[in-house]
Amino acid sequence: MAEKKTRKSSVAAPKTEVFAMRLDPKTKYLAEISARKHRRSLASFVEWAIGEAFLNVLLDDPDIHGNGPTVANCATDLWALDEADRLKILVTKFPDLLSYNEQLIWRVICEHTAYNDYIKATCGFKNKDIVDMELVRRCWPEIKAYALESQTAERLNAAICLHYEVPF
Repeated sequence: MAEKKTRKSSVAAPKTEVFAMRLDPKTKYLAEISARKHRRSLASFVEWAIGEAFLNVLLDDPDIHGNGPTVANCATDLWALDEADRLKILVTKFPDLLSYNEQLIWRVICEHTAYNDYIKATCGFKNKDIVDMELVRRCWPEIKAYALESQTAERLNAAICLHYEVPF
């Protein structure tokens, strides 16, 4: 009996994100023609075109010569593996580009505190204007859920108290 071969993904294979988009028929057709010219799939062409657009999108006001930081110039500085770190970077470098949900999440990080019975003190993500990013990373799912109103303050408080490390 022949064995079935199964495809296994390589550990080193890069992760890609699925993204659905709508295009009007003319734009889709022209993108398909462009993809053929580049000998690419439509998905590969769209990814390439987005990468090219990064070269032209200014993140800040241009100088007197019309130059400024582009998405492509700042890509290395803006990217981080952890979503919490990406938010901190965006807040620090380009706070005016925060989405509404990111503003809600950042407000929770800056303002939310919990009373910790174990250490008999109030704990939070921010102490003397310094954000404890390690605590933020540990509580990230609870922070997001609370900020976006799908979880209670009690769950966030429990997460803070569980992960808070007493400074010595």
